[in-house]
Amino acid sequence: MDDQIIKILYVEDNIEDVLLIKEFIKEIKNVHYELTHAQQLNEALLEIENDNYDIIMLDLSLPDKQGLDIITRVCERAPDIPVVVMTGMDDETMAIKALQKGAEEYLVKGKVKSHSLSRILRYAIMRHKGRVELHSLSLIDDLTSLYNRKGFMLFAQQQLSIAVRTKRGMLLFFVALDGLKEINDKFGHQYGDLALIETANILKEVFRDSDIIGRHGEKEFTAIAIESFDANNEIIITRLQEELNYRNKHENRLYNLSLSVGTAYYNTEELCSVEGLINRAEKLMYEQKKNKMGH
Repeated sequence: MDDQIIKILYVEDNIEDVLLIKEFIKEIKNVHYELTHAQQLNEALLEIENDNYDIIMLDLSLPDKQGLDIITRVCERAPDIPVVVMTGMDDETMAIKALQKGAEEYLVKGKVKSHSLSRILRYAIMRHKGRVELHSLSLIDDLTSLYNRKGFMLFAQQQLSIAVRTKRGMLLFFVALDGLKEINDKFGHQYGDLALIETANILKEVFRDSDIIGRHGEKEFTAIAIESFDANNEIIITRLQEELNYRNKHENRLYNLSLSVGTAYYNTEELCSVEGLINRAEKLMYEQKKNKMGH
């Protein structure tokens, strides 16, 4: 870590505190830090979306938001970035609550020196990286490298919270691979696994990096997309069909892939859980499957 630039986002409305931290950073010899300053929470959330940061230093009293909920907002938006709380409140109970909310460290202004700040920031980055890696091991499906059901539900709930706050619609897709049993019976389970991997790759190709995709069951998948000009129901289903057709045209295929899709739309005006959206989309998927079998 000594040779790299560590990018800090410092969220603080008191300019004197910001200048003090900048002076501390100048005194640190063995690591190069690059500090960006945001005065409000909304400004910080925009910075997180538009740039990559290694760590966030966060005051808990900002012009547009106060209290521990600030930690929740930041951790929801940037789960991979460690958060160090910088506050004037020397309160052990508050410190414990901040760590429970997802902060890596709780520092009291005026009690931190430059040499200890550098060590604390670097340890927070390493500790958070290790925790994220350990956490991800229990959230990823071994076969497809998508989220498993547990991982999907965790991140889908975060996406739902973002949709509510930003007042943007959200689309949930329930996708089933048709004919998996027949592929297994005719060609063997290794080909069934390949069909599942290929289905996962189709979904990765169709959905954006910011969307959430998971393996819901043996042959079922779920995906969530925040609605936008390039992500609505019809556009995504068209992309899905085009990608499916493209792959099925490849020569020497032993079988064709077929998918059944159901969707559920969340418009932020209704009260609905992720489970409720999945149930709605799954029901529509089975209706589509019956229609396909009827033709």
